[in-house]
Amino acid sequence: MMSNGSGFFHNVFDSIAQFAQQQLNEHRMRQERLALLHDEIERVVDASEPRIRLIGDYAARLADAVEASLAYGERLLRRLPPAITLSRRAWVQDPRVNAFFATADELSALLGSNPQVQEFFATGARECFALLLMVMREQESFSTGLEGEMLVRDVRRVTVSFSAHQLLFPVTSERALRQELKQRMLSYLAGCALTRINQLRDCRGDLEEQRRQLQAQMNALRGQARGLPLLTSADAEERRLASLTQRLSQVEQDLADARSRLGSLDDYLEQVRQVLSQSATLLQLELLVLRLNRLGVKLADDSPEPGATLNLIRLSACGEQRISLLVRFCAEDLPVPDTAAEPGWL
Repeated sequence: MMSNGSGFFHNVFDSIAQFAQQQLNEHRMRQERLALLHDEIERVVDASEPRIRLIGDYAARLADAVEASLAYGERLLRRLPPAITLSRRAWVQDPRVNAFFATADELSALLGSNPQVQEFFATGARECFALLLMVMREQESFSTGLEGEMLVRDVRRVTVSFSAHQLLFPVTSERALRQELKQRMLSYLAGCALTRINQLRDCRGDLEEQRRQLQAQMNALRGQARGLPLLTSADAEERRLASLTQRLSQVEQDLADARSRLGSLDDYLEQVRQVLSQSATLLQLELLVLRLNRLGVKLADDSPEPGATLNLIRLSACGEQRISLLVRFCAEDLPVPDTAAEPGWL
């Protein structure tokens, strides 16, 4: 009997010890995960609502959303092809570079006029990797053209052009550029969370002002009725008062809803978490396949006219769209600055 009792208690204590060890291991894994995500979580909090840090477990509550946003950013970056070379030679040989820039001089001007690029090469670096953004436009026109062996008038032509070129985030390697873009995507989403919070604040403020104005109108209407009731129509006053009362009731209901969304720091944290969970809606990449001739005219897939097929990535964010690609170029590709000095006066 004693032996059986001893065995029973031994099994109980052993189960308790195993459970405690399991809890300890899970806690250690959670802490290690938070440590890995620490910088990213802090970046999100800094860019959205720093007061969230007053919540004791804010990092743990944001971890899942931040991790999911980072994973989504990585998936997007995997869709970006390797960096293409920008140079005068590439403008002649690479149909993509030729399509992006009207002339080789335009390409050189872009490389030479960017302050960030100039500062980058001033450090002694010889090669630069950067993100190139461009606006793509399609313009429709009609002209004479061949269909088979016949000359046909009013042939529809679509010309594709690229403008508003921007070079961003110059770094020393493609790996570093992809890592920089991953962090920038997360910062962008955090900025979207701040925008969302500010919109809710503005909405709350507008509703408070509407309530104040409606209350003032109702007080003025009641005051007129008490002061000179013979100069006003009782029925008209009642109808107007009823209308104002109904509007005020709706405004107060909307105001209560608006306040509940930002009633506490927990609500602010929840807004940030919700925005991060909408990464796929706020930040999108789309593959575009175009076939263009050397003049930028879009060609049908079955057109016998010589042309090149371009696989482009279109980035959509903040209601704007840009063609996006990774590029690389050397210091030697920058135009030589004009050092000719104006003649001075003795």
